[in-house]
Amino acid sequence: MIMTSLGCAVLAALLAVRRPTARSLHSRLVPPASASVTDASGWGRMPSRRSRTIVAILITLLGLIISVGYIGGPRVGVIATAGVLIMATVARLVGQFRRRRSARRARADVAQACTVLASYLRVGQVPSAALAIAAADCDVLREGHQTHTLGGDVVGVWRHQAQRAGHKGLLELARAWQISVETGAPMSSTLDQVAMSLSADEELSRVVNSELATARATSKVMAALPPCGLGIGYLLGGDPARWLLAGPAGRTCLLAGILLACAGVLWIEALARRATADG
Repeated sequence: MIMTSLGCAVLAALLAVRRPTARSLHSRLVPPASASVTDASGWGRMPSRRSRTIVAILITLLGLIISVGYIGGPRVGVIATAGVLIMATVARLVGQFRRRRSARRARADVAQACTVLASYLRVGQVPSAALAIAAADCDVLREGHQTHTLGGDVVGVWRHQAQRAGHKGLLELARAWQISVETGAPMSSTLDQVAMSLSADEELSRVVNSELATARATSKVMAALPPCGLGIGYLLGGDPARWLLAGPAGRTCLLAGILLACAGVLWIEALARRATADG
């Protein structure tokens, strides 16, 4: 059993170690605009590295559960497995909440940046001067302004930023800027439409999220039902925890119940996430 745990730990370490590949070395050498094309194709190095990290964590947890179960017995192993399932579900929900909040803030920042930039263009500022002034107030425009000041491709920078969660509106800004530079067409009216569209999308996202709040609350209530059931069992004079941990039938019911509860919460969250642009 000790050798099995050591083997799992070694395998997890091998999977977690970052290996330099030709693709990763190429991604370090290419400029940001080219890197965005590589990421958009779905062959970037981040997804594979994340997958290896997840597999390594799962193998490590499996090795720890096996070790704990061997040392402390089946009861301790079941408790450890239940704890891992609950902590993994909570960590997943917290991570998704943080990503949704970050994406909402990013969309609001992009909409505000387009509105500010359009207002300066509307009063007669040239695009470069308007970008410099707007970048002083909007952090999302500073990277593009720095690139533009150095003579770089600001359109490529915005397209690369648009790959990030919540920054999709920068793609419309990049298109408007490119058309204005290549054809000399005024950009203020186009940016006004872009800003109005982003503001409308943000308002729609707020409405959708408010409507989905009930579904997300239902998943949290469903997760709280098993502990409530245990409490009701004690109020009725029983000892449900003792039965759940005493024999194979109870342990099986305990693990199956926790697994189904965690899967139900994550499934409801996945359904709610499909209806939004938060990701």
